[in-house]
Formats: sequence, structure tokens, C-alpha cells
Amino acid sequence: MRTENFLLVAITAAKFGCRPSRLAGLDDPVLALDFDLAAAARLLEQERVAVGEVAPGLIPPSPPEGQRGDEVPRLREERW
Repeated sequence: MRTENFLLVAITAAKFGCRPSRLAGLDDPVLALDFDLAAAARLLEQERVAVGEVAPGLIPPSPPEGQRGDEVPRLREERW
């Protein structure tokens, strides 16, 4: 599934209160769970981009003041 379509499925499922895997017609419970978790992660990324926490595509933002430009900023890890 293309990234744009995946996001649209995730948004549609959230709007109508159903699981994205059900909209995609997935019957295997393990595959469906994986699909649903991926959709939740994609929605979370999109919300963070919308509020400016993370640049699109999970590209780290510019280094904060006082940090050298050659240092690679690290993204905060999310543990579920």
C-alpha cells in the first residue's frame, strides 16, 4: 500500500471508529494487529508533524541553540 493511501486508510478508520485492518479486509489476526499498529504509528507521526514536533518523514529538526551543527540530533524513542 502506498504511503498516501495508508495514511488515508488510517485517518478514515479513526474518523469512523473502526480498525484499519477491517477497512483493508485483513482476516489474519496477527497481520491485522501489525497493520493496525503501523496505522496508529503513522497517525501519531502525522499528528506530530502537524504540531511541529517532528519534521515530515521523521527527519530530525535543526539542532537546538548551543548544540554544534555537526552533531546528529537523535529522535526520541517511543516504547510501546
